[in-house]
Formats: sequence, structure tokens, C-alpha cells
Amino acid sequence: MTISKKKRCCILHLQQKEMRQPEIFIVGAPRSGTTLLRNILNRHPKLAICGETQFFHHVYARRRAFGDLLNTKNRRCLVAKYLPTDRIRRLGMDSAGLSERLMSEGTSYQAFFSALLAYYAQSQGKSRFGEKTPQHAQYTEILCEWYPGAKILHMLRDPRDVVESLQRMAWASNSILTNARVWLQNNLAAVRSSSRPGYLLVRYETLVEQPERELTRICAHLGEDYSPLMLTLNEERTKFSSWSKRSRLPVTTERLGKWREELDSDSVRLIEWVLGDHMAAFGYPRTTASPSPAAIARSLGLAAWDFFQQRVSHFPAGLYRLIQPRNLTKEEFWVYRGLRNDNP
Repeated sequence: MTISKKKRCCILHLQQKEMRQPEIFIVGAPRSGTTLLRNILNRHPKLAICGETQFFHHVYARRRAFGDLLNTKNRRCLVAKYLPTDRIRRLGMDSAGLSERLMSEGTSYQAFFSALLAYYAQSQGKSRFGEKTPQHAQYTEILCEWYPGAKILHMLRDPRDVVESLQRMAWASNSILTNARVWLQNNLAAVRSSSRPGYLLVRYETLVEQPERELTRICAHLGEDYSPLMLTLNEERTKFSSWSKRSRLPVTTERLGKWREELDSDSVRLIEWVLGDHMAAFGYPRTTASPSPAAIARSLGLAAWDFFQQRVSHFPAGLYRLIQPRNLTKEEFWVYRGLRNDNP
């Protein structure tokens, strides 16, 4: 009895799916070292960790607007709207080949995401894929449902260092309180998956102080051998923003505890006041007393003003998201206009 070519392909696909090792997702608060970890792991001979796709923000959150991807017309529309975004162009993949792959395999939102990451891995000559978008911390439970056994690498960094770094980013809030909340929300979201066997907490401080030892631990969790190539700098096609230049340099402890030099005492008090007992729960003890009621009132006023300014500045982007939710490039332009390719 002969087996048809189509059936042989299906059997091969099922065998490959069974043999495929768990996918890898790096999440955490922005400015926590997720890009650093991504760059390091991406140098491993077997790992292809795709840069930020913002898939859940740009695509999954608009699934009603784009519709059922079994419909070829809907799939073609999504490909046409998503691939021209800076997020995807920056990844350095061949757009024609990627488009063909997505049109062929992206028949659901999970399949679309998988095809995108698999094509990135193929372009790197590797078979095992993963992705790094810090804000996907909000969606780790969905990722674990989509990819049973997925490896969730939760990157954690001292909140005072994170806030200090965010304060210097043109795309981030100017509010100490808001940036402290960004740290808290993303880390609380990520630990919701901490009971899953694929979850691993990775501290930025440990990674930069003991890189080889920490990477050996991470590789063991991923089921891979440690490779010295991970700490060897190389050039890759991915286009990085100016904000992530430091992540392409050798691993260094230079930025550890920088908040002690860059933040004034009032700012530190505010950060520790916002985070409260959560700091100790994540392993970062408080160092100051609570801020005065006047300082709290002043910081709340500044946070409200910054929120208002951002809403006014991003109003066209919000309008596009509301009225033309599929027009991703227009929304992206109005969010990051003036920053060129320097959006996070």
C-alpha cells in the first residue's frame, strides 16, 4: 500500500512537531535587560530568539478587526498591514519570503505567530525559536496555552535601576510614579506563570555579575548545553534602536546600582512608596522612609499632567486605533513620531 505525497508531508510535519523543543519567551519590565539576554541567547548555535514583535499589541488585540485568519482575504490584509511596521522591518527578514510563509501557514493567530518566529529561525539557520517582547509578560498564560511546555524567562531588575533608565528614554513616561508602576505591572503579570515548570526567574544583577554561571543555569533550564559563543560579540542583521546599543556591548556591571548616583532621595522614596512590600517580595529591600504627603501630592500631580500630555500627543494614534484599527503603520507613526527608529 502506497502513501500519497500529501499524507507523507502530514506525517513528517507531525513528527517534526513532536520532536520540536519547547519555545522560549523572554519577558519582564522594559529596561530590565531583556534585550541583553535576547542577544546573548541568540548567539547560541541552536537558538534563534526573535527581537520585539509586539504581536499581542499589534495583532492579537485586534483580532476582531482583522477577522478569522482561515479567510485568505483577512490573512492577506494582516500580512499587508503588519509587515511594513518598524517592529517587523527591524528584524531584518526577507519580506517576500516572510509574506509567503505567513500566507501559507498563518491560518490562526497562534499559527501566524509561530510562522513568523519559525521563519526568523530559518533565516538564522536554526531550528529552535523564541521571542523577546518585554510587555508579553502580560500574556504569558496565553503563550503557555499555545505552546505547552514553553520556556518563560522572566527577566527581573532592581526597580530603582529600571525607573532610572526609563526616565532617560524619550519614549517612556516622565513620571517616577508611572515608571514604577510599569515595573510592578509587568513583573506581577510575569509571575502569574511562576507555577509552570517552564518558568525561570533571571535576575539582571546575577547575569551581569556571573554571566557564564548564570547562562549555564539558563541553558540547563532550556535543555541546551552552555556555549561560549553566547558571550562572543558578533554582527547580526537586526536593526537596533539607539536605546539598546549598550546591549550589544560586552556584558558589564557598569549599570548596576546606577540609581544611587542618578536618582535623588525624593525619587527613591517615591519608587519605594509605590512598590511597597512588592520590592521585598521580589528580593529588593527598601532603603528609605516613606515620602512626605506633600511630595506624594506633587508627584501625583506630575503623573496626571504627564498622562494628559501623552494622551494629547498620541491622540492621532488613539484615533487610528479606534477608527482604523488595522492601520498599524499610521498608529505607530503617531506614537513614535520624532523618535525615528528609536522607539523601544
